[in-house]
Amino acid sequence: MSQRSPAPRADAIRTRRVLDALDEGILVRDARGVIVDWNVAALRMLHLSVSQVQGRKKLPTGWRIVLNDGPELAGESGPVQAALAHVAEQGRTLMRVLGPDRAAVWITIAAHAEDAGGGRDDEITFTLGDVTARHEAEAENARYREIIDTLDASHRILEESPVAICSVDVDGVILRSNIAFMGLAGVETHSIFALIPPEDHVALREAFTWLMEGRTPSVRREARLARPSGVPAWCEITAVAMRRGPSDAAILLLINDVTERHEREVRLRRLAERDPLTGVHNRRSFVQVLSERLRVLRNRGRRAVTDHALLLIDLDGFKDVNDTCGHAGGDAVLMAVAVAIRERTRTADTVGRLGGDEFAALLELRDATSAAAIAQQIIDRIEEASDAVEGAPRISASIGIVHLDPQCSAEQTLALADRAMYAAKHAGKARFVEAGPIAS
Repeated sequence: MSQRSPAPRADAIRTRRVLDALDEGILVRDARGVIVDWNVAALRMLHLSVSQVQGRKKLPTGWRIVLNDGPELAGESGPVQAALAHVAEQGRTLMRVLGPDRAAVWITIAAHAEDAGGGRDDEITFTLGDVTARHEAEAENARYREIIDTLDASHRILEESPVAICSVDVDGVILRSNIAFMGLAGVETHSIFALIPPEDHVALREAFTWLMEGRTPSVRREARLARPSGVPAWCEITAVAMRRGPSDAAILLLINDVTERHEREVRLRRLAERDPLTGVHNRRSFVQVLSERLRVLRNRGRRAVTDHALLLIDLDGFKDVNDTCGHAGGDAVLMAVAVAIRERTRTADTVGRLGGDEFAALLELRDATSAAAIAQQIIDRIEEASDAVEGAPRISASIGIVHLDPQCSAEQTLALADRAMYAAKHAGKARFVEAGPIAS
């Protein structure tokens, strides 16, 4: 229905039908600023009725029209007239129509002035286009570009990171890795479990399960990793769950090569555990080893055993070495004694210097009688140790032997060995004595 005459003619009706069929919105404002024509598309885009567009009826509560992402438009004649005045001045503008209960509608409004002659604007036709879908698509594309740029930057950071990084599935299959990881593990590595020793597999698989079940946000483990060079590296592995779900589960692994730190800790621990002169265990460390061995045997539930023995070794005549050759000569003899004991024991055995000229050896025996044979070999070898220092008097060794009883403590075991050692000295030195059965 055209507003140009009270009784529309046939051509006016046809014009109205054409306007209402357009997807483009149409508003016509006369020289007085009154909106005199419109179509259905314009009303739909603005979410207003004819009366509201013309200002004869209040706008919906919360209805606003905003200039692009800028200020809200308002004026004495109302926001619709303010918006049209702005467009008439600028020619074309992007605006948002906001309602209290609806999403923003983005529209472009263009002004087309018609000159009636004499330099006077007769009417202005405003065309409105709903560009909401296009604007949202552009905004979405912008977000994707930002995400892609962020991911690209993250990818470059990961690739250039000195920390070895890879993602794996719950079975340890490597999905992706950076340059540092390939340098550490080699390009042909397909599973993280191919890099670590079998004894560490169970702990790492358990960690993966905890991560994927959400029982812990991250897990940190230290393990030896095989390297293409054949020299293993000690690495600290931090595992973080990236996604959850059996089909696309992925775990991010950050692997720091801590070989240097580990070796430093080993050196420090060795210094704390070893006698600085001879390199064998010091008293504190030896007693710890003995206590742990007794604990293990105790857990096996065995009352007495014959496959483990403690030898307490005390040098005979060592004071004469110090008196003759000085402390430097004495130290040289002590080092030779430590070598002699190590030569007559096995790798699995533990040798310690308990203090002064007193040594001890914790043996894993082949049979109950081998402790005596080893003790005699040590005695024979120690008698030759003083030959390492020119002019040093000959020395010998008295040894007390105790077969380990799990029911005894380390201190009790050492006390029994000490009594047996002194029994050997009283019997003439350069010999061994085995302690009798321990009373229940």
